[in-house]
Amino acid sequence: MTAGPLLHADADSFFASVVLRERPDLVERPMAVVAHVFIASANYPARARGVRGGTTVQDALRACPELVLVEVPTAAVEDAADALLALFRDVAVAVEPGSVEEAFLDVGAEDWNEAAIAARSVRRRARDELGLPVSVGVGRTKLMAKLASRRAKPDGLLVVGTELEHRLRTSLPVEDVWGIGAKTLERLRQLGVGHLGELAGVSDGDLRSTCGTAMFRRLRAIQHGTDDSRVRALGDRTSMSTETTTAGYQRPDRSPAELVEVCVQRLCHRLQGAGLVARVLTVTLHPEGPGPALTLRHARLDATADPDVWAEVTRDLLQGLELPDLSGARLTASDLSGTGAGVMQDTLF
Repeated sequence: MTAGPLLHADADSFFASVVLRERPDLVERPMAVVAHVFIASANYPARARGVRGGTTVQDALRACPELVLVEVPTAAVEDAADALLALFRDVAVAVEPGSVEEAFLDVGAEDWNEAAIAARSVRRRARDELGLPVSVGVGRTKLMAKLASRRAKPDGLLVVGTELEHRLRTSLPVEDVWGIGAKTLERLRQLGVGHLGELAGVSDGDLRSTCGTAMFRRLRAIQHGTDDSRVRALGDRTSMSTETTTAGYQRPDRSPAELVEVCVQRLCHRLQGAGLVARVLTVTLHPEGPGPALTLRHARLDATADPDVWAEVTRDLLQGLELPDLSGARLTASDLSGTGAGVMQDTLF
C-alpha cells in the first residue's frame, strides 16, 4: 500500500499544449488540434468558446468561426509523452500511467506537506524542462487524487486533505466519480442515488443486483473510504507502438507504403531515444470502412532500432499484397532490450 498521500499528474490539453510549444503566437487565440475531421484537443480560449474534444471540425467552426486548426503532430506528441513519463519516473518511486499524458505517482511522501512539495516539483519541471502545463492533485486514494487534479485545471495544484475528503465522500455527485459510466449512473438514479452519501440508504442486495458485484464493491469501498490507494508500477517494457492515418486535416492522403514508412521512422526514433532495440515488428493495417484489420509480423535473430532495416522489412511484408483502401496503420515493436544508459524500464501502455 502507498504509505502516504499520492499524486495524480495530468498534462493540460496535452495535444494542444504540445503544439503551443512551437506556436506561442496561438496561446491567446482559440486553437484546436484535429485528428482527421474530429477535434482531438482544444486550448482553453477555444474551450471558452464552446469547442470540445470529440466534436467534428464543422461543429467546432460553427461554435467558434475564428478557431485555428492544426493537424495532430503525432511524432511530437509521442516524444512529449515519452519525456513526460520519464520525468514522472524520475521523481516517483512508483508510476502507474493512465494514458500518454497522465499517471498516478507514489513519491514516497509521508505527509501532506511532502506530497505538496513533490507536486510543485513535478509541475515546475514539466513547465521548465518540457514546456508543458501539468495539473497535479494530491489525495489519500486514487479517486481523491484524480478528483483533485481535475479541479486543479488548468495548470494548477489542489490537495484533498482529510476534511475535504470527508465532505466529498458524502456530497460528491456520483457522475463525478471516475470510472462510473452512463449505464451505471442511470441504474443508480433508479435507486435514488445522486450523491455518494445516498449510498448509505441502499441495501447491499439492491446495490449488488442493480450494479453488479464489481461495481458494488467499488462503490461500498468509496463510501467507506477504503478505495484503491496503491500505485501499481507496471512491469518491464515489452512493446512500443505508433500509428497514423491515410487522411489528415488539409494534407494529401498517404499511400499504404507512405503510411508504413512514416510509422517506421517515428517508431525507430522513439526506440533510439529510449535506448531500446526490437527483434519483432508487427504491422496492423486498418481498412477504410467495415472489415477486419490485416496483421503482418516479422521476427529477426538480432535486435535493432535501425529505420533502414525495419523499412526493408516492411517493404518485404507488403510486397505482392493486394491491399484494400486503408484508413490507417499501426506498427508495434516488441521483444525489446536495452542498449545502455537511458533505458526506460516500464511500459507506456
